[in-house]
Amino acid sequence: MNSDSLQDIILRVQEFLNNHNTVSIASKNNESVWAATVFYISDTDMNLYFLSSNKTQHIGNIQTDENVAITVYKDVEDWQSIQGLQGSGQVSEVASSDRDKILADYIKKYVFLDDLLQNPKDDQEKKIAEQFSSIGLYVYKPNFFRIIDNSISFGFKQELVLKDDSWAIKP
Repeated sequence: MNSDSLQDIILRVQEFLNNHNTVSIASKNNESVWAATVFYISDTDMNLYFLSSNKTQHIGNIQTDENVAITVYKDVEDWQSIQGLQGSGQVSEVASSDRDKILADYIKKYVFLDDLLQNPKDDQEKKIAEQFSSIGLYVYKPNFFRIIDNSISFGFKQELVLKDDSWAIKP
């Protein structure tokens, strides 16, 4: 039996999010499901912020149904090393008043972007730099997280659920 406190589990989720870079987002529409992997940054509330064109399949799906599932993990070669985070929540576009601060934080995490935006080296980088200021910026607001950690024991998990705007350990 694991006796981690609520705060211990929240800190573990925050640390996991801070130590990883990509999230796979599963979305759906009336006809199909879709998954896409994107770079993200996270905040202390465990919201994830990511950039994506509104012309992509996943954003088109999200415009129809904001409910998504996510997973963050490191690719490993044996089942005993599997550690990951699964979640569910909603995605929406970031308010324009918050955009500059979030993009600045995004560039702090992904330092290669600063150079790319200031000094694009080829046509592909120029295209990225031109689109950066207008590309869609989205926020994933979680309502559930499951930590998976087979390095502790096979099938080990801890779950958090958002109830009345507060996190609780799921029994």
